[in-house]
Amino acid sequence: MLTWMQHHKKYLVITIWISVIAFVGAGFVGWGSYDFNTDRSNSIAKVGKEKISYEEFNLKYSQLFNYYSQLNNGNYTQEQAKKDGLDTLAINELIQEKLLLSYAKTLGLEVSEEEVAYDLAHQKIFHNASGVFDKKLYYSILSRNNYTSKAYEKLIHDELLLKKINMILNLQVKNEELDMFGASFLMQDRLKIQVIHASNNIVINEDELKQTWEKNKELYKTQKNYELATYFLKPNEEKIDDKELQTYYDENKNNYKDFSGKILSLEQSKNQIIKDMKLAKLKLKANENYVALRKNELSFDQNISISDADIYYPLELIQKSKEGDFIKPFKFKDGYMIAKIVKINPAQIMSFEQAKNEVKKLYIKEKTKSLLEEKAKLALENFQGIDIGTYSRDSTKTAKVGEMMNDTEFSEFLMQVFDSNKIKSYVLFDNKAVVYEIIEQTLENKNKEEIYKIIIEQSARQTKQSLLKEELLKKLIELYPIQRYYKGNTN
Repeated sequence: MLTWMQHHKKYLVITIWISVIAFVGAGFVGWGSYDFNTDRSNSIAKVGKEKISYEEFNLKYSQLFNYYSQLNNGNYTQEQAKKDGLDTLAINELIQEKLLLSYAKTLGLEVSEEEVAYDLAHQKIFHNASGVFDKKLYYSILSRNNYTSKAYEKLIHDELLLKKINMILNLQVKNEELDMFGASFLMQDRLKIQVIHASNNIVINEDELKQTWEKNKELYKTQKNYELATYFLKPNEEKIDDKELQTYYDENKNNYKDFSGKILSLEQSKNQIIKDMKLAKLKLKANENYVALRKNELSFDQNISISDADIYYPLELIQKSKEGDFIKPFKFKDGYMIAKIVKINPAQIMSFEQAKNEVKKLYIKEKTKSLLEEKAKLALENFQGIDIGTYSRDSTKTAKVGEMMNDTEFSEFLMQVFDSNKIKSYVLFDNKAVVYEIIEQTLENKNKEEIYKIIIEQSARQTKQSLLKEELLKKLIELYPIQRYYKGNTN
């Protein structure tokens, strides 16, 4: 599925810009095993001198999740995202961005504070009822989303710098290139196909399984975890009178807006206002209890153990702290929590037995793909395909294809056929391979070229820029060393 959607990006005008809207998109989730040490407590990877923070990672993941969810009419789940390796795609995109940022700085490209301020001032979500940038509202929205102004303004800075480097890479397309691309886009192939299904009965060889673990054991680590002594405070159940509620609303109503920026009425935002008022009162008490805990005048009420995947805790602060340090009151669930770091347990490589169940998943996936590819190559030598008719790059599935492929698989299949220069080959899916042969090629009616003119021009420009960027990135990898700390989910 992900491959199909990525292919379609070539033919759609799609750009995912950094935006505060991403904060309210897909919820942040636990990603799996992180690999942080003291030197990299705030980053999941490093490109040259550019670090990738886990906040950037979560934001990029949310942007991509929203994008693919929209392409699937909202039917895109976290389970599908994990299967597609969306977390790996997110970090790969961030690494590419950091490579380009590093290069932009080497070239001497800069973004001024004035440019950042101008961009920020024109983000409507931070505008008050008069349509003017509201500093108080800005800090409030960032605070509710656990973001600092410094971190957010750095995102804007990097976005503007990426725009500048992309402008340099945005070369004009020549007429000959348009003609060639148009011919490729309007080409029709008459196809014969044969579907080969993957085996569901993979026999596990213990020696091979252990070899798989040996080759990939860096992927299988226990999570770094922190043993904490905690003290939790919940708001009391006291009623807030209407006068107090009205006063608070009048003073803070700019903090309560819908996604279009319209201020919500008192009635519409009443529940959130009551919650905010109770939390404000509770914070005063939490600060008093924090002092009492430090003086041993109060005892912690629960010991817990958390990891770098427990995003509901102030991980950035905890990762910077050492054993014996106190963590000031922070919002947790419906109240405030105070914590003390009792012990820090570093991540360690799992033994073969500890990692065995996870290694089996990788082993079965690799073995299934290997056997499926062998069967596809054998079928290619003794091709027995059936004629399914003539198709262009943007064709939809016909009755001749039937149940051999679903709509998504068929779209991906066509993309790979038209992106390949082979007359006979195969396309691999998770559970099947489709072997094909092109038995005839024709050009569609030239009148169709006019219909698709804008798409062809955009696609040609994007493809040319993509190829140029791809070659540039190969060189940049040699200039700016990449260190990955986050290993990703293993399906």
